[in-house]
Amino acid sequence: MESQDETTFTSLNEKISDRTMKAIAEMGFEKMTEIQAKTIPILLEGRDIVASAKTGSGKTLAFLIPAIELMYKLKFKQRNGTGVIVLTPTRELAVQTHNVLKQLLKYHSFTNGLVMGGAVKKDEEDKFFRGVNILIATPGRLLYHLVNTKYFLYKNTNCVIIDEADRLLDIGNMDKPCYLFSPNELDLVQLLCTKTSCTWVGSAEKATVKDL
Repeated sequence: MESQDETTFTSLNEKISDRTMKAIAEMGFEKMTEIQAKTIPILLEGRDIVASAKTGSGKTLAFLIPAIELMYKLKFKQRNGTGVIVLTPTRELAVQTHNVLKQLLKYHSFTNGLVMGGAVKKDEEDKFFRGVNILIATPGRLLYHLVNTKYFLYKNTNCVIIDEADRLLDIGNMDKPCYLFSPNELDLVQLLCTKTSCTWVGSAEKATVKDL
């Protein structure tokens, strides 16, 4: 059984940068939720996982904090392009995730971007021209930019996070993907996860973590 100290964010002081820790504290978070305590230490080691937990359990912080720390460890620069891609099934979730990301990045210099259906493509293209280190995207719009936006520098992508993976892929037991994506979008996910570290995050009543 974990002690109270082991489930606080301060227990990760030696693993998480001061910049991120300061942002976490300002956001009012002290104790990690179950899914955060189970996943953050694993993800900080750079391991691939499948994780599931109920809505409102703190999943967003669980994957964003290690993603930011990866960029920090790599000393990623704006000119390096996109290092992390977070794929979400809906525009609403994409906006929510982006808002959390911006708070966590308060003391970092990493650039961030949000691309999603319904937004102005030209504005998104301008962001890619300037450089987007951590990208939040919906599948269709991500596919559009991969195919059409020449300034989208994604060859340096190190990590792909599939949020609400059960909604995106109806993967059931996380082992056999089915077509809820269009064929091209499914190919995109499989390609990205083959070439990078990948984290799948789904919804479930019980917090579970599985190494890939």
